[in-house]
Amino acid sequence: MSLVSLHCAVCGENLLGPRVLGGQETSVEIWPWQVSIQHRKAHFCGGSILDPYWILTASHCFRTHSNVAHWKVKAGTDHLYSRHPYLDVDKIFVFQFNNLHPRENDLALIKLKKPLVMSDTVRPICLPFFDEELAPDTPLWIIGWGFIKETKGKFSKTLQQAEVQLIDRNQCNHQDAYFGSVTENMLCAGVPGGGVDSCQGDSGGPLMYFKERWQIVGIVSWGYGCGHHNIPGVYTRVSFFLNWIYNIRKK
Repeated sequence: MSLVSLHCAVCGENLLGPRVLGGQETSVEIWPWQVSIQHRKAHFCGGSILDPYWILTASHCFRTHSNVAHWKVKAGTDHLYSRHPYLDVDKIFVFQFNNLHPRENDLALIKLKKPLVMSDTVRPICLPFFDEELAPDTPLWIIGWGFIKETKGKFSKTLQQAEVQLIDRNQCNHQDAYFGSVTENMLCAGVPGGGVDSCQGDSGGPLMYFKERWQIVGIVSWGYGCGHHNIPGVYTRVSFFLNWIYNIRKK
């Protein structure tokens, strides 16, 4: 008889802390919960490891590509075109789509066929608390392989990181920005002068907050362009959907 040792990784812990700001290259040791979600083995969206079986991402990634067999996940690497193995997807759970408000409820959960092996480069991120309330200007972080330039852009080969800050919803809903389109289940984040933002290919990735451990407080969702002055990115507010996340993960 053989004995199997199970290693339970504590959520939100990494080996290294972030060291640079504003769309700079980073490493998977700093952000070990980041994964590439791939359609037909091509990068499509980002996602975050919650535990060995479950990945949190955005529902709009699957709106036009719903065949589970065409999706794979790549974890444990900061290089988009590395030879790390593709992980098979068992099921995709998408929050109910609202035809009248298509940007609402933009989150999904991926269940893997086989559990991830936790390591220094594969770790889960923590979910926020139910009563988590962040003040405007709270420092936050975004990561991804998305476009570095908005026009004629292409995916970054290496994982990028940037520091942003939480933007007050009233400011975000100003007539010069989103004109009331940002609801209570969304967050806005960016920098006042623009130039630092999530972009195409970053969708589904985490908006992160550090309080003793790293938490995923938002999911990259939508926006008007990338990094425009006074027009920050919009993120799904994770704390608003915690009941759904916990209930799906029981399945």
